[in-house]
Amino acid sequence: MATLRFGDYSFPDLTGKAAARNSLIFRKMEYLPGLVRREVAFSNIGLTAVERLGQAPQGGWSWQFDLTGCNLPHHAFRKKLYLIVTFADPQTRVRDEDGILACETSGKTLYLAVAGAAHGVYDTTEDYQDAIAQGHAGNRRTRGKHLVLELDLGFTEYGQTHALRLGMSFQSAAKALRASRVHDLEARLQTKWNDWFATLPPLEDATERDRRAYYKCWWTVRTDYYKHPRWGKSVLEALPVYRGFWQWALPAAQWHASLNPEITSDFTRRVLDLFLKYQRDDGYVTHAIYLHEKEPGSSWARGNIIQTPHIPWVAMRYYNDTGDLKSLKRWYPPLLRYYDYLNSSRDEEFLGLHLWGIITSFDTGLDTTAAFQKVTYGEDGVRERFCYPAIFAAERCRYEQAMGKMAALLGEDEAPWQRAAEATRQAMDRILWDRRRKWYGVLHEDETLDTRVGVDGLFPLAYGLVSQSRADQMKRNFASLLGPYGTCTVAPGEPGYYADAYWRGPAWPKSCSMAMGAAVRYYPDLVEQVREGLVSFLLRYPNVWECMNAWTGDIARGDLGLMATPVVSSNVGAGEALGALLTSYGTNMLEF
Repeated sequence: MATLRFGDYSFPDLTGKAAARNSLIFRKMEYLPGLVRREVAFSNIGLTAVERLGQAPQGGWSWQFDLTGCNLPHHAFRKKLYLIVTFADPQTRVRDEDGILACETSGKTLYLAVAGAAHGVYDTTEDYQDAIAQGHAGNRRTRGKHLVLELDLGFTEYGQTHALRLGMSFQSAAKALRASRVHDLEARLQTKWNDWFATLPPLEDATERDRRAYYKCWWTVRTDYYKHPRWGKSVLEALPVYRGFWQWALPAAQWHASLNPEITSDFTRRVLDLFLKYQRDDGYVTHAIYLHEKEPGSSWARGNIIQTPHIPWVAMRYYNDTGDLKSLKRWYPPLLRYYDYLNSSRDEEFLGLHLWGIITSFDTGLDTTAAFQKVTYGEDGVRERFCYPAIFAAERCRYEQAMGKMAALLGEDEAPWQRAAEATRQAMDRILWDRRRKWYGVLHEDETLDTRVGVDGLFPLAYGLVSQSRADQMKRNFASLLGPYGTCTVAPGEPGYYADAYWRGPAWPKSCSMAMGAAVRYYPDLVEQVREGLVSFLLRYPNVWECMNAWTGDIARGDLGLMATPVVSSNVGAGEALGALLTSYGTNMLEF
């Protein structure tokens, strides 16, 4: 919608007759809750700056520069600096409302407040560059693509300082004005965030480093708050890219919502209601719901693609937290229909193994992981109709276990569910267990077992479906997944392993979370190693990225070569990490 650039140009240059295209270096850049702070040094003019961009206490954004002159007194600093705002809409209208600039652009109004600045509006880059070259950027135009603000600066002493304050808001001129008048931005944000952090459950007995990672996760979750006119106050998957709710992310959403007094378990109830309200007549429940969809879930429904069906055990965790039996009673019938749909479409139409198969890797959320390539893209040129992975065997068993507990609470007979869960567990052990490789594999359509040590085989361990003796056999493979920056999704050396490619090897918060669930249950001597990798993952970069090379910490890439989404994430990243950290310190977030 709009790009803002400060200090690209100054007037005059050393000749005193022309404008200068400034050069600068960033000495330091820090991310804090609600604030970005940078230290900047201009190399061609005598100026340094500490820049802060943060959420103003009463709304809007405050953009502040603490400027310091570096000229000696006999060459006093007297220059014009320029702030350039470039709009996507070439017909943006700019109005001056009592010193506040109202920029009507792309269907919204951006209010800008900055004291003592002349301004001009231009159609092209060349137009405003010509004006800056003459040292006079102001004009009376009201429509164009570029807004240029001209700021007069003067320092008569070496080390003299000047504070420049700008306010911005899409809501009102008053908020922009108030944001421009905040003088203690960093201190006020520190108080605001620390007050909220104090309302959250502490990570008892944790190291200082682990606490840093823990509260960074909470900070990330809060940056994904979103108030939607249709769905109300929500925490979205990962702003600004993933705008909606995903079925595979429901555990993480329940974990952080239940512990956050600003969101509460009410959010979990509303999201579960949303998925089940728009259940299809045949029982299908969608992969994901996007905010822009007129019919929620319709985008993925066209391909009948589901996602790891966590809903029953998430519902049970919600009940254990709230005691809300009324919601369980409302959810039980649609969950029964969903179960029947999964049995029919993901087993009875395939091999009838008392397991669940997948029709694409996107059914699981483990997109593009190595053993699922044949069903997704046609590895070796042949695409199969389905395969049976360990993740869905474990999830079917867990679905049945949760439905049994739900049935008992509702006065129904839980025994059929218990028998079904045990039948699923036995089928998983009989069909998917690879005695030679000591890991759970993937059964292909041609009934060959494809075993690649990776995240798929972590789910039976994390869910506690494996005997201790079998878990002991899996330990060496499990340990091979543990890197200094998290748990690999595919072990090095396995067919299809790529250390830097999405779910084909890199660490994800999800793989770390499942590894933690497994370690706490079966490998207590490895809990610290799993946690250390997760914490290194979380602290590696300012944001919580999707995935990274588990050995180097480099950001991973997708199959098309693009870097994995560089956004702050809630459910897909920080929420899973919160659950893993809490689990490692004694609160098993996978239990229901």
